[in-house]
Amino acid sequence: MRFIILGDLHYAASADPVVAASRDHFFEGLFRQVAAQRADLVFAIGDTTQRGTVEELSAQTALLQRAGLDLIRLTGNHDSDSLAKAELASFFLGGRDSASPDELYTSFDAGPVRFVLLDTARSRSTNWSGFVSDEQLAWLDNQIARYNQAGAPRHIVVMGHHPIMNTTRRSDERWFNIENSPAVEAVLTRLTRGAGIYACGHNHINSLAGPDAQGWYYIQVGAPLVCRSYGLFMVDEAGIRFEKVDIDLTDPRFRADYDVTRLSQGADFNEFPFEHMYGAESDHRLRIPATL
Repeated sequence: MRFIILGDLHYAASADPVVAASRDHFFEGLFRQVAAQRADLVFAIGDTTQRGTVEELSAQTALLQRAGLDLIRLTGNHDSDSLAKAELASFFLGGRDSASPDELYTSFDAGPVRFVLLDTARSRSTNWSGFVSDEQLAWLDNQIARYNQAGAPRHIVVMGHHPIMNTTRRSDERWFNIENSPAVEAVLTRLTRGAGIYACGHNHINSLAGPDAQGWYYIQVGAPLVCRSYGLFMVDEAGIRFEKVDIDLTDPRFRADYDVTRLSQGADFNEFPFEHMYGAESDHRLRIPATL
């Protein structure tokens, strides 16, 4: 089994027709490259769009359809900027029903993996840190308990847009993590069967951490527009291998459209140089052993 996680895409509406054309050419090309990997599942870890409007989500969906790519979106703080969660529901979780009428989170099994998709984004808030509600924490606790008691699947992968505090790079900074991380960690520490993976985005920088004392690995996938990469997971009998995959920018026009799209995001988005955001070799590969 193979699955892919795309970091923060930040697909943004633009009134400039040149920027809009470059944006769509770049993203369609990226989606075609991802589709060519023939992964079983492809996730977007949140901030798939800039403002979470119907315009952005619909336009992005059209590009995905043209590229032949099915995308399972998780909510990020940017995605939750304009609309209520109920209004976003049809675009997120890959068409799966949410476990809550007020938030967008779910779980499902695929092959040897149980996927637990969290909603860490506040709705229409100027506070862009993450938060996991009490209702969702109780649900997550039940997910961990059920996984502990079951003989299958062999792996558990929990995903949320925001990182757990003091794990991956920049997660120690204000608003660069889940604000109530200790409450989330308290639930994750109840894992008793093998190793777990917590995958996130938000901080735009490739970063790997773990395992911690409870056996959790933390995989932060950088934003493609600044890291020029995405994450590929390969599952076999021995466990899960994670590898960073570089976006192919060798075509001059594609590279030019990439640069236009990236620079249109503004100075804050491009604050750090590529080499810093790309990460070290230790942030690009990881092996997680199979659960016994």
